[in-house]
Amino acid sequence: MALYVVLALPATANAIAGSLPSLPQTVIVPETINQVAVFDGDNRRGRVRTTRQLAAANSATVAVLGDRWIADALLEGGFPPGRVIETDLTGTTRDQIAWVQQYEQRAPNARIIIVASRLQAPRVWRLTQRAHLRAAIVASPIDDEPPVSGPRLWVPTYIALRVSRDALYEHAALVYYRWRGWVD
Repeated sequence: MALYVVLALPATANAIAGSLPSLPQTVIVPETINQVAVFDGDNRRGRVRTTRQLAAANSATVAVLGDRWIADALLEGGFPPGRVIETDLTGTTRDQIAWVQQYEQRAPNARIIIVASRLQAPRVWRLTQRAHLRAAIVASPIDDEPPVSGPRLWVPTYIALRVSRDALYEHAALVYYRWRGWVD
């Protein structure tokens, strides 16, 4: 029980999430894109918001790599149905990367953006580097950010617990991916 209280503190969540590697400054998003690949995973609402902004500004097609929830949220938000591609053949981040790799081979002139949460983005970037993908990464905000200052840092919240959980998962995933030789 005490562990849950500690993990639910915004100060703890921010520390765990803040210790994840950051995306390199060299990640450049092209001015025009024609394909957004949104990776399913933690913080779906943040991914949907970011995807809407990117795709709408560029009239891009969106490939939802994962659960139907993201596609439904895009369509319910008024996104044109003809611009949403769904695939549920991507159960893992590595499967999602493989989909992007195959897409780049089929469409060599495509300008692709991958949307992943800010917690998952460093691992996704490492996978894109290993796979020699041209796709750029956009780190979406998490669904709800825990407080970063003031007395609320020390008040346990469900949001902070979720951020702690998701950030710990990413730390473990990075260790596992390095151990397996999937990322540098």
